[in-house]
Amino acid sequence: VADMRGCLVDHPRIAEVADAIADAASALGVVPDDGAAGDLRYVWLKTDGERVLATLITRSAESRAPELAARVAHLAAVAWSVQPSSGNAIRGGEARPLTGPRALEVALGDRRTSVGPLGFLQPNPDVAGRAYEALVRDAEGELASGAIALDLYAGAGVTTAMLRERFAEVVPCEAYPESAAALGVPPEEAAPFVARWVGRAVDLVVANPPRTGLGPEVCAALARLAPARLHIMSCDADTLARDLDELASAFVLERVVAFDTLPETPHLELVAHLSARR
Repeated sequence: VADMRGCLVDHPRIAEVADAIADAASALGVVPDDGAAGDLRYVWLKTDGERVLATLITRSAESRAPELAARVAHLAAVAWSVQPSSGNAIRGGEARPLTGPRALEVALGDRRTSVGPLGFLQPNPDVAGRAYEALVRDAEGELASGAIALDLYAGAGVTTAMLRERFAEVVPCEAYPESAAALGVPPEEAAPFVARWVGRAVDLVVANPPRTGLGPEVCAALARLAPARLHIMSCDADTLARDLDELASAFVLERVVAFDTLPETPHLELVAHLSARR
């Protein structure tokens, strides 16, 4: 266990609220989850630079999360989600608001987006904004444009909004219900979504998968779809390399650009630009 107090990477407001939650949890005698038992599994913190949204993730509904939220209500909005499954999945089911607003309006580059208690947000918004900008540009740095673009793992919808300025039709795909609802689409996994588009002429597919990457099923579906261009954003070099190997028979890798999202750590965001083999 590493004591993260005083971490130079954290935003000061996040550090303040994290310390307050740790102190309140200790005072209340909240039992940390140990993988088999306990109460509090994770505390997920987001900020717009001023306000903080904290999501308490517990093992079960038999929790002291409401008491913990009350102790820090003066510092942060708090939501509560239950994640009973084993493994390292963080997000649980629907988040229940306990105090304060349900979402934050945050800036990513020159864009603003709404992020809820279970919505994913990059920890370094300035650099993340540059990575998103690279994701919607081609290998030469020009803004991509065309008739149809698909946005896989669309999340908060930042790239969806950017693409809609340049494409006649942009269709987002997102599996997580909260994010899908914000995008106005039903939740759907990427593989069946891509499979439904096979046979259509798609100009660009943008994908921002989780650390596990696209995986063989999605790569196979993309190979069958054969969009003119495929742009992938990845937070894990190993899974990106695996996916690029899977895609090599159908696409040509043109460029990979790295963004130092967390300075002084090994963490990078990678943006890969590919074009279909013709």
